Amino acid sequence: MAKLKLQQEWKLWAGLGVVLLLIIAWLYFASRPPTEGGEALWKVTQVVDEKTLTIKGSGKTLNFQLIGLNNPSSQVSAVKDYLSKSLENKWVRIKPLKDLGPGQKLGFVYHDGEDIVARMVRQGLAEVDRTESAFDVRPYIELEQEARREKRGMWRQSDSGAK
Repeated sequence: MAKLKLQQEWKLWAGLGVVLLLIIAWLYFASRPPTEGGEALWKVTQVVDEKTLTIKGSGKTLNFQLIGLNNPSSQVSAVKDYLSKSLENKWVRIKPLKDLGPGQKLGFVYHDGEDIVARMVRQGLAEVDRTESAFDVRPYIELEQEARREKRGMWRQSDSGAK
């Protein structure tokens, strides 16, 4: 029986091992979701309605509702269209405030560091729900008053707001 001599073969196997480890490390880091401020981002996969987004991230899928908004019936399709154009297939950061059940949360959504609820109120796409107690609505009321004064969005048509 002949003896097996390993003289230079170990270098080949070590090189292959290093290449394999580099590929595994690259796949691990490439498959992770991006982060913003150290928090994992979620990808908006669908805008369900004027307040609800389906988001995916960290191996989970959630129905996430925007908090503190009242949308007049005349604005529902415009709001859904706005959310679709500005958020669908984009990475967002979420700040959940309430758990609505399995796979459903209520809270704030941030895109490029900007609060989507504040953006919608500022543009006159929605009114602030003044009965909301989960957060301080005063800054949002100021944005709503600014939109009214400058007649943006729904305030351009009338001064009635959401009913």
